[in-house]
Amino acid sequence: MAESLGVVVLKVSLHCKGCAGKVRRHIARMEGVRSYNIEFDAKRVTVVGDVTPLGVLSSVSKIKKAEFWAPA
Repeated sequence: MAESLGVVVLKVSLHCKGCAGKVRRHIARMEGVRSYNIEFDAKRVTVVGDVTPLGVLSSVSKIKKAEFWAPA
């Protein structure tokens, strides 16, 4: 049975490159994360892996203000 990968997209309060680095280091250490992308200008963070949306939001919210990305 193939492993199901979840995709979680968050809007994260990124004010500077230091903020982005802090979030990058935090996500890289999270269990189950296969890949991630941080779009600094859009303040959008995408996480792919064996993760749950609430788990990722809860974890990232410990270091920066974050919420689920609302589709336009």
